[in-house]
Amino acid sequence: MITAVFLASSEVSVAQEQVSIVHSKGETRVMPNPKRVVILDLGSLETYYELGIPVTGGPDNVPAYLPDFRKNNSGYTGVGNVARANLAAIARLKPDLIIIGGRLGGVYDSLSAIAPTVLFGIDNSDFWTGFEKNMRTIASLHGKEKLAEEKLAVLRTQVEKVKAKSRSDEGKALFVLHVNERFAPNGPKSRFGFGYDVLGLKSAYTHAAAGGRPGGQGGQARPQTPALAQINPDYLFIIDRESGIKGTMPDKETLMNEDVRATNAFKNDKVFILPGNIWYLSGGGLISVEKQITDVGRQLYGLN
Repeated sequence: MITAVFLASSEVSVAQEQVSIVHSKGETRVMPNPKRVVILDLGSLETYYELGIPVTGGPDNVPAYLPDFRKNNSGYTGVGNVARANLAAIARLKPDLIIIGGRLGGVYDSLSAIAPTVLFGIDNSDFWTGFEKNMRTIASLHGKEKLAEEKLAVLRTQVEKVKAKSRSDEGKALFVLHVNERFAPNGPKSRFGFGYDVLGLKSAYTHAAAGGRPGGQGGQARPQTPALAQINPDYLFIIDRESGIKGTMPDKETLMNEDVRATNAFKNDKVFILPGNIWYLSGGGLISVEKQITDVGRQLYGLN
């Protein structure tokens, strides 16, 4: 009997030799140890990579830290990206399992008609619990439980090193998403609340809203979103959306507008740029979570 949890409130059990996975889109049954897996979710792809599980198909273009999953590599086929699936290409692969993220929720039914499909995701209100449960679900599905537990133990140790510093740090942090010269602040339990919720940084912004792109319809700024100078964080972490899409880090100076320069963070040289391919495009996988921990720990506290 395999027992695990998928997403924030899902369960996995074996019935008639199949694993039944309950997730936000319903219930999916799949045979244990599926051989032909298609993944259009970077966090899940990272976890398969770290656990040494073969993947048949996935994004056409992947970050450099996933070298095994390139279109020209033997045994791996590009079938779209995390926001757009090539249904015909996926069907030709005849997968045993398809794993997607929230950006592809709109084509879940179409993918399910091809093969058993599961939508991965983590409830931001309890990120770490959901993350560990997702890792154990994948591990139990492929018989990689021991390796997964070893990797999770390493990550928990890394988290505690950062929290040992943040507990006594009275400075207040702010994580923002930068899009088209606008900044969207994120508070605890939001899309970019990892630094507060997992690493224990004190938040300069108490609202969990503004987790998406800055501005409303027609590019108009949300009137309820305060300027960075009003929030005035001691530490400012900027996630640049374009760096996630293009794969190159921006020149820090290009992001230092008047609003940023008015903060205590800028005045005290505590403005940090976070890689968009990890913080915006990915997240929730064994590699991206490790990088999120070390991104903050290294830049803010000098931890290795």
